[in-house]
Amino acid sequence: MKKFVSLVLMLAAPSFAQTRITLEDLVRSNPVRPGILSPDGKTFAVIQKGQIAIEPSSGGLAVPITTTSGAKSEVGWSPDSKKLAYVSNGDIWIVSVAGGDPVQLTDGPVGPGDPHGATDHLPKWNPNGKWILYESGRKGWNELWVVSEDGKTKTDLAPAEIYTGEDATNNPSPDHGDAVSSDRFAPSPAWSPDGTRISYTERSRPNFSGKLKVLAFDQSTGIAKGPAIDVYVAQNDRGGAWAVNTAAWSPDSKTLAVVLQQTGWDKVFLIPAAGGKPKQLTKGNWEDETPVYAPDGKSIAIVSNRDLAEERHIWIVPLNGATPHRLTHVAGVEFDPQWSPDSKTIYFQRGTILRPPATYVATVQSGEAHPLNPLPPSVYEQADLPVPEIFHVKGKDGLPLAGILYHPKGYKPGVRYPLVIWAHGGPEGQVVLSLNPWSLYLAQEGYLVFEPNFRGSTGYGEHFRNLNVEDSGGGEIDDIQSSVDALVAKGLADPKRVAIGGGSHGGTVVANAITKLPDTFAAAIEMFGVVDRALFLKYTNRNSRIRWETKMGGPPEAKPAVYRKANILPDVDKIRTPVLVMHGEEDPQVPPQESQEFVAALKKAGKTYDYVTYPHEGHGFQQPEHRLDSYKRQLAFLEKYLHPKAGS
Repeated sequence: MKKFVSLVLMLAAPSFAQTRITLEDLVRSNPVRPGILSPDGKTFAVIQKGQIAIEPSSGGLAVPITTTSGAKSEVGWSPDSKKLAYVSNGDIWIVSVAGGDPVQLTDGPVGPGDPHGATDHLPKWNPNGKWILYESGRKGWNELWVVSEDGKTKTDLAPAEIYTGEDATNNPSPDHGDAVSSDRFAPSPAWSPDGTRISYTERSRPNFSGKLKVLAFDQSTGIAKGPAIDVYVAQNDRGGAWAVNTAAWSPDSKTLAVVLQQTGWDKVFLIPAAGGKPKQLTKGNWEDETPVYAPDGKSIAIVSNRDLAEERHIWIVPLNGATPHRLTHVAGVEFDPQWSPDSKTIYFQRGTILRPPATYVATVQSGEAHPLNPLPPSVYEQADLPVPEIFHVKGKDGLPLAGILYHPKGYKPGVRYPLVIWAHGGPEGQVVLSLNPWSLYLAQEGYLVFEPNFRGSTGYGEHFRNLNVEDSGGGEIDDIQSSVDALVAKGLADPKRVAIGGGSHGGTVVANAITKLPDTFAAAIEMFGVVDRALFLKYTNRNSRIRWETKMGGPPEAKPAVYRKANILPDVDKIRTPVLVMHGEEDPQVPPQESQEFVAALKKAGKTYDYVTYPHEGHGFQQPEHRLDSYKRQLAFLEKYLHPKAGS
């Protein structure tokens, strides 16, 4: 299952007396972390400034319960709602809601590979107590472990299987000579409500889209009761993007609700926990995601874009065959539904194009919704900007495309404005009608901004998402040109003042666009993107290597033409666009070697460029001083080459 890229952000304590967005406002923005509702439905566990706080589910102030050093994350409730398990510094801890010193349950060195998964993470309490399930990447791949509440007993429930030969990756295991692990990237485990079984997904090179497995668990000893059974084996997605994700257990522990892709769209299916044929629950040409059973077992809440591809809303799907209905009827993006214990209320997150997400509560029967707490003013609403809108484009081959268009502040019809194309990452991302502070800031500064959902994006079905398979740097770049052409033809954009920017795969798009479309752009911002896919495979982590080999149709030696299209280094001479290159020095996803090779080629060819790296940064910039510096550099670069204050 994929996650759409929405760039949903939460603003923390800005000054609302102002009517202008500042770069400091952007730096204060942090990804929203929804609170986790307690089993008794009385409180939320939330993360505030890196510490755990408790917030009443009826609304009110959150009260911190931790003060120790080290950021806290991935909170899980005990079944009696009296304790919380969480992750800090890569280890599992527990703390009493009533207060007291936290207790550390696990400890060990960081494993090899991507540091995001090379520790212990995602603790989940057994519904009957005593045991805490967690994932551990300390061996270099994900395994499932349990630890007792007192930390005295730890058991490896699902050790990685070992493959050799053609099924093996290029990373040998230190324990098995030339053999390697099964590359269990994301087990996404879940306890059955009766506490006797665990569902999880095993992903390997031969089964990259995943096997959904169920493992019997002995609650008295904390060990597995025999090997896991396969309840569903997914057909591998040719794009390498889709995979079976976390299954939702029915309250009676008999059925698993899972998102499958058997119809070409993400749909919810019901699978017997003992194994059997999946039964399709939702239908239609739209994406249905993240099923959550109501505690009474009568319905399932899902997140769907069935009304508008660029929005997400909570829908209620009755299990008696009745017609599904939308929970609320307000615009925006809704996600993370959580049921109250009596199945009458749903808590969820809602944000809009001008407001960060906040917790809302709605009654299931009436659909009446309101914020859990009064909403603070939004600096983005106060900035007096035109409301961003969906803009439709027809691709070079006639393919329908869409994206989000930001008109500049003080927009006047008939005036052509400098245009910034901002490419999303993924590539299986999607820009939707949710808050993007950077695009709003650029609109405030006089730029027309367009965020395109080029082919390969999520949200429009499997066929659309896989149109970039074996075509990286191909059709998606045609879609970028089509977007520019449409905005120029509409009389909105000045064709001599067009820039392009983006990070991760968005950076990859930038590098390809300025190489393949040398006359289109006056400036480019390329951040931690891939310029040579074969080089990327050599240095990236195992997960990314297998996924991209799948998307490229095989390894470089098997698909030389495909990899040549995805390598811009031999074509740097064609670039005419000044380019700002930025990269984190410890990026485990897109190796810094990509930018190093790119800049070396630009320098050799005598091209105009700026190059900035940030120490102790991974894939993207997290440290406030680095974020602020990167925004200032990007803004100065755009002002230098696009002259936003100049008339047409």
